[in-house]
Amino acid sequence: MLTGLAGRLPGGRFPGQRGSMTAEFVLVAPLLLMLMLLLVLAGRVVEAHGQVDGAARDAARAASIARSPGAAQAAARQAASSDVNGWCSPPVVLGFAPGSRAVAVRLSCALDLSFIGFGVMHVTGYAVAPLDQYVGRTFG
Repeated sequence: MLTGLAGRLPGGRFPGQRGSMTAEFVLVAPLLLMLMLLLVLAGRVVEAHGQVDGAARDAARAASIARSPGAAQAAARQAASSDVNGWCSPPVVLGFAPGSRAVAVRLSCALDLSFIGFGVMHVTGYAVAPLDQYVGRTFG
């Protein structure tokens, strides 16, 4: 039996290894592709959570300086729609009532992940902003 350098075939291969690198690549390539898709999915979900939380924060701030519940809802809707470009439902303004010290906004969005083979994921943002005590408000 030949061992060492004398036992190699031309091209530096050992006998019986013809095509082994191709077989290894065929087995590993789908795993690497799935890992890359998982990273893209995770990055998009994290980015969407940041966008929705930021939009909820901006909507809560806009609602907190309004003078009436209707104006608070309209201001929150306008602030949220400018941040998320229409892929969210209208924000829900909570806590704008007599005696309240803060206003809360809940924003629900549908994240479309069909570009990587997933369906729709729902992302929710929530933010609270204090009401300015020196602003005159009407609650009726």
